[in-house]
Amino acid sequence: MFDLGSFLEWQNSLFRFWRKVFFAALIVFVALNVFIRPVEPHFGLDQYPGFWAVFGLGVGLVMIFVMKRIIQPLIVRKEDYYGDL
Repeated sequence: MFDLGSFLEWQNSLFRFWRKVFFAALIVFVALNVFIRPVEPHFGLDQYPGFWAVFGLGVGLVMIFVMKRIIQPLIVRKEDYYGDL
């Protein structure tokens, strides 16, 4: 039978391996973007190699900032909000 807990523990032990694999894949994709260019770029900046990787990183950082500084203060509750259970 499939044991999800032991599978997740095994994957957690391989964390460094998977991190290296994913970073290597990202580097390969950005390097391939140097050689494989869009035939007709739709925007001005997407003609440069690695633009979409930098764009994705920037949007991700902006989303983290917005969620942490703007959204979280709106939805956070006090520790005893629900009372004693």
